[in-house]
Amino acid sequence: MKQTIFGFLLIAAAAFPQQLSYEVRVVNIEVPVRVFDGDQFVDHLKLDDFEVLEDGVPQKIEAVYLFKKTALERKEGKTAFKPEASRHFYMFFSLFEYDAKIPKALNHFFKNVIKPGDQLMFITPRAAYDMKKALVENTSSEKIVERLTTMLKKDIQLGDGAYRSVLADLKRMVGVGGIQSINPEAAFKEELSSYGSGSVSEYLMKYQADFKTLESLRTINENRLVDFAKSLKGLAGNKIVFFFYQKEFVPTPDQQFVASMMQNPELSSIASEVFGLLERESTINSDRVKKAFSDSSVNVYFLYMTKNPADVPLNQIAEGSADIFPVFDEIAKATGGYTTSSQNPEYLMQQASRAADNYYLLYYSPKDKTVDGKFRTVTVRVKSGNYRVAHLAGYFAK
Repeated sequence: MKQTIFGFLLIAAAAFPQQLSYEVRVVNIEVPVRVFDGDQFVDHLKLDDFEVLEDGVPQKIEAVYLFKKTALERKEGKTAFKPEASRHFYMFFSLFEYDAKIPKALNHFFKNVIKPGDQLMFITPRAAYDMKKALVENTSSEKIVERLTTMLKKDIQLGDGAYRSVLADLKRMVGVGGIQSINPEAAFKEELSSYGSGSVSEYLMKYQADFKTLESLRTINENRLVDFAKSLKGLAGNKIVFFFYQKEFVPTPDQQFVASMMQNPELSSIASEVFGLLERESTINSDRVKKAFSDSSVNVYFLYMTKNPADVPLNQIAEGSADIFPVFDEIAKATGGYTTSSQNPEYLMQQASRAADNYYLLYYSPKDKTVDGKFRTVTVRVKSGNYRVAHLAGYFAK
């Protein structure tokens, strides 16, 4: 949400015994808006077709600009503004395992999306790479995709090796011959010997310890998200984040087995703790994060990479992203983006880039110009038609 501020300093004449000065602030709010009929962008709307409310109060729209990629297609309004059409792309990959279909997604981006003058930051699980404009403009898309794929593979191996190691241990624990296969009469000493005496309690304790280790390795830092959003606030132009997140599957002991262990007085305590581990709750304050991204006019697309669980029976697998998905889904919606999921990364990139291509910029001067630091909620509507309207949730009045 961009605020354009003009300050005018008025000084009293020198004849007065005391100079008086004051500042008149004219604040104009810039709101990127995307309007869809199904999956198709609606490009025929004019100024009178829109209405804007701030904290529920109708506002007067000063101007509307229509952009397709970086080209200004149409403008309307009595007040002239100078919108910045440059584009800054941020491509995040939060992956635990490399997916061989990713190069096709990158190939689509470099052949069909990025244009001369655009900027790209490529973020892997281990590092961030600033793709210089000269490199992007003077190197073939095939060479760039090859280079980025190599970097991503390496960084996944280096950045998430500990996570994969613990995950493999959990898979082995609940696989064939694992904890749910224990015969209470003969404790399967051979299979369980690596976990201590082979007792059920030690096995449960090992699972609990490994699960907690896994949790510590997958934590998303809320403060870093907010700091990243704030760092983009002063950057002019269209800021677009493509956030690829790989769906997690957590190997789990058979729930009936754990439930039966909870009936055992000697095992009930540890079994109850193990059972509770599976109910992951988000530690991220989604309201704080989405307001930060909205205030900085960052357009987020949450691209959820699903996959089929392997190596472990389906009845011994739990969805491991239930605490992450709702948070980033909220962030995407609050920034005018959206969430989509697929096993095909190329499809995700196609859908997100097409949605991000075209947009309107609406300008209005808020009726309430109080600078109190509070978050002002912005609502944009199209007066007629059954359209889906995507826009930023609001801004901080600072």
